[in-house]
Amino acid sequence: MFSAKYYKVWGVLLLLTAYSAVDAQEIIRLTNPSFEDVPGHSRPPTGWKDCGSFMFPGESPPDVQPSGSWHVYKPATDGDTYLGMVVRENDTWEAVSQALSGTLQKGKKYSFDINLCSSEVYLSRTKANNTTESNYTTPAKLRIWGGNSLCSKEVLLGESPLVTNNDWKKYNFVFKPTKNVSYIMLEAFYKTPTLVPYNGNILLDEASPIIEIVEKPNTVKELAQKVTTGQIIRLDELYFKADKSTLDKTSYKVLDELFRFMVKNKTVKIEIGGHTNGVPSEEYCNKLSKDRAKEVADYLVEKGINKSRITYKGYGKSKPLASDKTLQGRNKNQRVEIKILST
Repeated sequence: MFSAKYYKVWGVLLLLTAYSAVDAQEIIRLTNPSFEDVPGHSRPPTGWKDCGSFMFPGESPPDVQPSGSWHVYKPATDGDTYLGMVVRENDTWEAVSQALSGTLQKGKKYSFDINLCSSEVYLSRTKANNTTESNYTTPAKLRIWGGNSLCSKEVLLGESPLVTNNDWKKYNFVFKPTKNVSYIMLEAFYKTPTLVPYNGNILLDEASPIIEIVEKPNTVKELAQKVTTGQIIRLDELYFKADKSTLDKTSYKVLDELFRFMVKNKTVKIEIGGHTNGVPSEEYCNKLSKDRAKEVADYLVEKGINKSRITYKGYGKSKPLASDKTLQGRNKNQRVEIKILST
């Protein structure tokens, strides 16, 4: 027999992944996203693979700055160091790559931020002139590629405008992969179309995690459309207090929309179904899901809807939509839904 303390602990844990307006976002992390390492030229920071030697044998790798090499002294925007990459007049350029902590999936959207700027000074010799330093300061851009091996360029995920700012600036990208990819490559590149290759630089710091953009289902929009018998509508923006079936006042907006729908459609009958994730015991899940479904039904009845038009049921963890192994899966499973019984 489980103790009351056990039930209370699981109730709190369930709240921590409470019924939410948006399914939990998948978060894909980078290794060493701030490009921290001992400053130095011609070697990528820890966790990042140099792709230049793969694409252009004989060319030097990018740099960990500010090292003083190439006369770059700009302070980092996060931590102590950042990544410096160049494009060259001999039609070669620098790039780095690594494996992601997860897979970017075809058909999904993701948000990614990174701080970029250009150094006012980036002095280096060229292969064409090994005696005189050239200043690599013509504006370059960042291209972000996805693939399924290091340095592979299978999907262009994002591309910045030319980076002309000399102070750090956050750039946001929205990735829409056209295939599943599990590796990323950050590549310095020229202005396009490229008429003549040139010498330029780009500095990178404080890359964010890659966060899935989850579109919020619109309960109000669904209720405004014609409904059919058997249709299931998830109630978004529905919240309950910890370890209780008590509605939080922030839930009233969506419930009032449901009430207005029921008033307008006087012949519609509905079932309110409560669902939980699969982590707590079956007994706990069944009770909590039923109590929360009843709370929604009671709210509508108290507002004036005839109770003969409303039934409620607690499904517990019997109807999962996703795996409970991830936070986003558990959040997707715990929900309150409306099923149209008749119109």
